Amino acid sequence: MTDNASLPFELSTESLGGWINSLSALPAANAANQLNLVLKQLSRFNGTAANVLPILVNLTPLTLHLSNGLTNAARSETDIATNTKALKIAKLAIQLLRHLSLAFCRTVETKQLDTSLTQQAIFYALQLAGYCLRSTALFYEMPSTTLWKKSGLLYTIAGELQLLKKPVSSKPQEFKLQSTIEAVIKRNLLFALSKPNQYSTTEISQLFQLVSRHQDRLEISKTPNPDCRFIWNLGSEPSPMPRTNSTLPRGSVYISCQNFGHALQLGEIETELNSNMQTKLALHLTGYSNIFASVAIGPPMPAHLLEGFVAVSAHLQGEEKLSKIMNLSSQLSRGRSLARDMSLVPLEHEKSFYKPLNSSLISFPEHGTSLSLLRNVSKQFLVAESPAPNCSTGDIGLLCREQQPAKLVIVRQQTLYEDVTLILLEPIIGNITIHDIENAGDSNSQKAIVIGMETAQPEVLLANSKYTVGSKIKLLYGNTLYLKACVESTPWLVRFKVGVDL
Repeated sequence: MTDNASLPFELSTESLGGWINSLSALPAANAANQLNLVLKQLSRFNGTAANVLPILVNLTPLTLHLSNGLTNAARSETDIATNTKALKIAKLAIQLLRHLSLAFCRTVETKQLDTSLTQQAIFYALQLAGYCLRSTALFYEMPSTTLWKKSGLLYTIAGELQLLKKPVSSKPQEFKLQSTIEAVIKRNLLFALSKPNQYSTTEISQLFQLVSRHQDRLEISKTPNPDCRFIWNLGSEPSPMPRTNSTLPRGSVYISCQNFGHALQLGEIETELNSNMQTKLALHLTGYSNIFASVAIGPPMPAHLLEGFVAVSAHLQGEEKLSKIMNLSSQLSRGRSLARDMSLVPLEHEKSFYKPLNSSLISFPEHGTSLSLLRNVSKQFLVAESPAPNCSTGDIGLLCREQQPAKLVIVRQQTLYEDVTLILLEPIIGNITIHDIENAGDSNSQKAIVIGMETAQPEVLLANSKYTVGSKIKLLYGNTLYLKACVESTPWLVRFKVGVDL
């Protein structure tokens, strides 16, 4: 908590104006630092909300201006993850927007504002949360779970007060494309569901502009709808995500991107996106319906899916151990020493593990889901069916078939078709290695699955937790990874591009 005495100005527009003028004499980074300290204080302010709200509104243009300038400055640097100065500038650009959004949210949470002021505070808070999402994506950081939780709270309050569709009259130029709280929510949801971190910074900026202009094509409702491919579970998972076929809690928001996705596919929307990105985005937002529709009739191919980061990590580590035993045994058997007839033999419980991923399988693992692979037109994705799968969309799995190499996959989509569930799987391409993380606290965060360690662009899969660009992960008995860019974040895992320190 903080009070008025700790602020560098009185809670009046005149006093605030004088303080803002004093910032204009400072270098942009210094001014931004001072502003960020004030915004952080205001996000914890314990005063009268009606007095604070006009201050926050007047600070909004300056915050957007400084954040945008810092973003441009940091983006001009190369390899931000190893550039301490650029990294600090990037984080400051994000924090400015985050703290101001939280400050607006706090005025709503006090329940001191009348309906009109509550509408204004919610509108500004969500707009700034959206700009923070954009800035976070531009620097390939993980999205803020706190802002998504607050967004869910504000959406609920706006719905209860019947403010979602009510036009907001007075707003700055940056907020002109959305006229209602619901429009801002749709913009933020559509941007997040488009998975912006997988694109270039130029494409991320183009994507934000695109969804800002066409968020009205998104359909959201709290009424259960089996045709909706995405959900926003306000009760637990803070951010929107592809839906599964499990029963969702009451209050969940059902999201359909079909209208927007189909418009992209048919070229009905004017966009700066290149054709490859446009096709990829449309395929994802329509729930990969074209791929599911392409499934061909034919004999099923039996397979097995081991689900979840913990189970997959344990299995990979077991097969790596078995591989080392086999290799050492082979080396010893070729030796011309007295010990040439000696060999190491795996223990009985170790024989149930597979050979390495580039070898044939011995047998299916003990746990997991039995399924059948189906033929489809895609060269990138696999489609499987199962009567009762136990996998989560966005989680990893190990796909196993008799006498074929195991494949590490990510579950991309699930859809109910008659009496079975169709599952879309994306194989992860590259050499896979499993590593222990040195000094890992949480038992679920003790493993790192590295993709292409020896390549020019290695990546790492980690159990979902909080990570930031520039952080380092020390592998036990091995290299140190430094996180360069978060390209994917789900409730179960995160995927980063990494650099490797030998």
